[in-house]
Amino acid sequence: MMILTRKYVQFNDLVIDNYDMLESADLSGNFKTATADYSFGHGSYAAFKSKQQFSAEQSLSMSLKLDTRKFSCDQQKFYKDYLFKNIMSPGKLWAIEGEQLLWTNAFVNDFSETYSTERHFVSIDIDFVLYEGLWHKADSKKVFLQPYSICDFAEQLGFQEVEECDECCLSCSKPKQPCAKCLSDCEFLTSENSFCELKKDVALNFYGQCGDTYRIIYNCEAGAKIWGADKMLGHKICKQDSCRDLIVGQFYSDTIIDSEEITITIIGTVVDPVITLNGNTMQILGEYNGTLTLTANGEIYYQEEGCCGELTYIDINKLIIPEGNTFGFSVHQGMNGIIVETNDCCDMTCVYVKVDSVTI
Repeated sequence: MMILTRKYVQFNDLVIDNYDMLESADLSGNFKTATADYSFGHGSYAAFKSKQQFSAEQSLSMSLKLDTRKFSCDQQKFYKDYLFKNIMSPGKLWAIEGEQLLWTNAFVNDFSETYSTERHFVSIDIDFVLYEGLWHKADSKKVFLQPYSICDFAEQLGFQEVEECDECCLSCSKPKQPCAKCLSDCEFLTSENSFCELKKDVALNFYGQCGDTYRIIYNCEAGAKIWGADKMLGHKICKQDSCRDLIVGQFYSDTIIDSEEITITIIGTVVDPVITLNGNTMQILGEYNGTLTLTANGEIYYQEEGCCGELTYIDINKLIIPEGNTFGFSVHQGMNGIIVETNDCCDMTCVYVKVDSVTI
């Protein structure tokens, strides 16, 4: 049975483990649509600027219960410092929803510690601001899972107890070696530890009340090294006939909010290519034989074919918006159509569409 509850599993390097650490979480948000009452008539006027409403920033209230019995005695005294070190910095907040990992950019704007006489527990309420107002669906090829166990974070991060009354200098203390599990993330950056390979096996573990927990490692470079750079470029559509100067195709997107974070990559030979995505057209002037990339913010860069080709940034003035069209592309949930006029002769050329899929 699929579990659809959104469970929050990590903020920065703070792992919210399965030992009842997360007591409660309440996510709230709203949309930016404003209304004005009709003076003489029923209801109100609402001005919609697009077919979807725009999401405002979201807020998340979370209650954490820290069980210090999970730690060795020499680590217990440092755990709250470790927690505060993580919540003081803005960063990625991660959640699991079914078999989908989600992340959003967040910061903590309020926290409170509940007084308790329980010997082994500390309860802290944390209020997050999710300032983007949306969640990104994580690219499974860029996410790696490290089996999480309570490691000696105190030594890894340099926490130490200083005896202020001791006249001995700090250099008298011999540093200990950090435990192996915290030594490096590199050993976990493998295809076997990628979420792409593990999600069906471990997704339910994130919902457990005990047992296996995972630390999320996000690494684009490792993903490209493992799967191949072209596999990271998104949906691939090629010419059906190398002697035609047209690429036509469709691709499916699971984005829920219409996404404008689109990267177009063309590999092959093109002359003044014309790109039409879901009815909107832009053109890049020039002749190219290699890899041509157009980002969502209008940056264009080109790498000539061959291993020694240097990356060249193309002048923004070479990006042409034909009359009746607008800058940028948009992708919606479902099937999307793309057409690329390559204006070349007898070369096999492919287009890749990378979509940042988002939801609320």
